[in-house]
Amino acid sequence: MQKHKGFFITIDGIDGCGKSTQTQKLAANLRERSLQKPGSVEKRKIVLTKEPGGTEAGGIFRDLLISSEYDLDPLTELLVYCADRREHQSKVVIPETEKGNIVICDRFLMSTYAYQIFGRNIDGEMLEYLTSRTIYRMPNLSIIIDVDIETALARARKRLERDFCMHQEGKFEQMSGDFFERVRKGFLCYAENHKDTIIIDGNRTFNEVHKDILQQVDKIL
Repeated sequence: MQKHKGFFITIDGIDGCGKSTQTQKLAANLRERSLQKPGSVEKRKIVLTKEPGGTEAGGIFRDLLISSEYDLDPLTELLVYCADRREHQSKVVIPETEKGNIVICDRFLMSTYAYQIFGRNIDGEMLEYLTSRTIYRMPNLSIIIDVDIETALARARKRLERDFCMHQEGKFEQMSGDFFERVRKGFLCYAENHKDTIIIDGNRTFNEVHKDILQQVDKIL
């Protein structure tokens, strides 16, 4: 899995942890480096993507998964996430890393582990089976931004209400605090059991968190 030329970096965490903004900032910083240091490793193309929804078909999967309009059975939900991941690996991650580029992804396997296995209480063996048949390239670095649940959910719900998209995107944000306690435990458990996975304290300023992310990224680049 790790014989590809490029780099695959993923950033994850519970809804409202700040991961999407951090992935965007990371991509912008690395692109700026490529302009400042032509000929260095930073010259690689920076590909910013996400799961679910990083491909054309993934956009359809994303609507099914995060819209309150669709009440999927938990196992169906797991299968759709894995289908999206296989498509994403085939169409984005593998082609771009084979070219030597840097792929930065907003969410990856650890989200499915946390939300579906811990949050939805699905048998973990099912995810292991599907992972072995859908993932061809594991990340060089996975970062989990750990934020206290009350703060994270307040941020997430405020954004959805501001953008008038609670119905279209807020399926998980409407879940209970107990659900998110299990999800957070899932993220922490994933980090304990998977190498190349780092937990960063997200209960700080954006810049402090981003500085730590850059330090971890610099170690692999």
